Amino acid sequence: MNNSDIFISYSSKNKAVAEQLVAHIERAGFTCWIAPRNIEGGAEYSAVIEEAILHSKIFLLIFSEYSANSPWVKSELNIAFSENKYLIPYKIDATALKGTMRLLLNDKHWIAKNEDESKQMDLLLSAIQNYFAMLEKGETENLTNHSFYADILRQKKRKQRLLGIALLCAFIAIGAIIFGVVTSNNKKYTKQYNALIEKAFSIQGASVTDFITVRNLLQQAQEVENEIPLSQRKNISDAWFQVNFKLDSIHFQNLDLARTFAGLETANGDHQAIEHYKLALQAKEDPVANNELNKILSRKGIYE
Repeated sequence: MNNSDIFISYSSKNKAVAEQLVAHIERAGFTCWIAPRNIEGGAEYSAVIEEAILHSKIFLLIFSEYSANSPWVKSELNIAFSENKYLIPYKIDATALKGTMRLLLNDKHWIAKNEDESKQMDLLLSAIQNYFAMLEKGETENLTNHSFYADILRQKKRKQRLLGIALLCAFIAIGAIIFGVVTSNNKKYTKQYNALIEKAFSIQGASVTDFITVRNLLQQAQEVENEIPLSQRKNISDAWFQVNFKLDSIHFQNLDLARTFAGLETANGDHQAIEHYKLALQAKEDPVANNELNKILSRKGIYE
């Protein structure tokens, strides 16, 4: 797949606005990826869209009442946020943020559409041009002086700090195991506790199964830590938060996709819905989602 400068995320009900933005941006010499224009016939939408986001440099969200309620837009935003893409929210109506979008976008500086549409288009294009100018100079970390990117870089630094804390916890845990910092009266529990933490931090995979394994190991470590002195316990709260946040993201992303496919009420749609329901339920227990999956599984004759 060819790399694109900008991925355009939007609701199909805002297609006219999206096409107008693409035309304006591409006249300035940048490349855009937008569905369905850049999707080849017969391709699987979810896989192609994910690849397009990964290969783009900027994620441009056209935010409206329709995109706020679109499962596809929410899923695209989750992927962009997880991959630390530069986010440009372009607001075209007065819809308030809520749910996942509020969590991910509440602290962003918005470019809002108003009566002077030409001016707002130029403002948007200026934000894009400024970013690529800094990118060419290798100075993207200096974008903190730019009013739009200041919030985005703060977000990036917060994530880096959390990662640093998690790595520090891992170093402390492994160091404790190597040097055998245990006392004679709690050696058994301390060894077990440190082994659980070491194993949890040694898992480098990114599948649902890997995240669940890490969560279970950390949970077992928490159950054992009551048997050892406070001085020998490790701070694993940040790692615990990160793995649960990732599992929640996987759950909600796949649940949105499952409900979208189920709404098609076709054999292929139901097949896709079942797979996403299973992933969502694997990441997090959800009685409502489990009932929805059972209803689809009870349909007869459409898979034969």
